[in-house]
Amino acid sequence: MTSQKYFYKRLDFIQLHLAIGRLTMTIVCTLVVLIFTVVLPAFALDWGDNEWASCPSTVEGTWLSDNPDSINSKTLNIQKNRVSITQNMDGEVSFTGNTFLEKGNFIEMVLQSTTKEKEIHLKLRPHIVQTYSDPENRAHCRIKVFQFNSQAHAKFDKYSSWEIYQLKRN
Repeated sequence: MTSQKYFYKRLDFIQLHLAIGRLTMTIVCTLVVLIFTVVLPAFALDWGDNEWASCPSTVEGTWLSDNPDSINSKTLNIQKNRVSITQNMDGEVSFTGNTFLEKGNFIEMVLQSTTKEKEIHLKLRPHIVQTYSDPENRAHCRIKVFQFNSQAHAKFDKYSSWEIYQLKRN
């Protein structure tokens, strides 16, 4: 008789183990399905996308900060040989640089402060293009500028801040 009790106990333990395994797999599969049905992927805009076609083919130009706080708004001026960030509240150029590299979706820049105390690393990518009911049907082109404290942070995309800039209309 004792051997039958052990047989039943062992069989019950195996069935319990299988039931827990099935329950765990059901919960995991349900969570995966919920994640894929609720969370929608968002892809970043690229420089060659159709949405960006109505915007300039290069990032050169004057870009104004979209910051609603007009006291601290900035101007990013990008020309072929010179890049500068100007703080609107005092009109002084706060950072300057002379080169930028295009790497995939991003344009990378290293800017030096005018006091030579600080160096910032920037990555730019196209952001949102909005077309409003404009009589000239112009697009409102925007870029997103990520700021990094060091080259190592830029390499691993550990940004310290970001801002949206809009192309200045002529």
